[in-house]
Amino acid sequence: MKAALLKAYGGTDQFAVGEIPTPKPKSGEVLIRIEASAVNPFDLILRQGFMAQYIPLSLPAVLGGDAAGTIAELGDGVTGLAIGDRVVADFPPNGKGAHAEYGVVPASAVAKLPANLSFEQGAALVKAGLTGRQTVDALGIKAGDRVLISGALGAVGRASIQYLKQIGAKPVAGVRPGRLGEARSLAGEALDITVPPTAPTFDLAISAAAPVAGNLIGHVREGGRIASIVPVPEAANANNRVTIHELYHRTDAATLDAVLKEASQGQLVIPIDRTLPLDQLGAAQDAVAAGAPGKVVLKH
Repeated sequence: MKAALLKAYGGTDQFAVGEIPTPKPKSGEVLIRIEASAVNPFDLILRQGFMAQYIPLSLPAVLGGDAAGTIAELGDGVTGLAIGDRVVADFPPNGKGAHAEYGVVPASAVAKLPANLSFEQGAALVKAGLTGRQTVDALGIKAGDRVLISGALGAVGRASIQYLKQIGAKPVAGVRPGRLGEARSLAGEALDITVPPTAPTFDLAISAAAPVAGNLIGHVREGGRIASIVPVPEAANANNRVTIHELYHRTDAATLDAVLKEASQGQLVIPIDRTLPLDQLGAAQDAVAAGAPGKVVLKH
């Protein structure tokens, strides 16, 4: 099968399309004919080797954590899925990822893609949708809670805001000043996150934008809590005045089902900035690194 291969750790020039064997699903796994895959910021960290000590890849490796396609083969014991089903899948960062014609994942990492969503839309929803919900759940947020979200117009931030609205909480989008209007349209309330506050006014916050993580802490009262998917400067949280829950996305098919249902009903929209062919994975990662204002998706 054709795959976009990472030949060595380094720059995007280390990607090359090549042929590798088509994998076979084992018991409890499914083989997916991949139609679209999304590029996430974490992929860039893997490519550069910054996680090699913790997640060593056997090179050449196939990156890509988010995929959409059709089931081509079922492993023994798989139920509830059938060959030909349109699905999305959450791939682990094991070097056998989604930037290929086919991929194998556990059936527990797969959810059916609603008929009114394209493969590109499905691929864009996977980790963003899961992480957005999991940030909210990590804080135990309930109806009526007012929550500040930095990176509110990013994929994870948008998913968090949608979920906060669904449970009756009150999201406040923290964004750059030039995007306040767009943020208010999305969340209902917005503030300029680039300016440190005169006094903290929030008990709960979600940190999804590394450049302003320190500013976000300043908005949270002593004893408050933050769910963060980005590094938070230690100096910004002197004496541990707020509790920070470091969050790493978890694969969860039931949550992914809920995300897809909301998207199919128009309640959750993750904008796609551009769609590129598989052989332009390097350009796709460059676009993510440059701050593309939406998901970058590869069409296989």
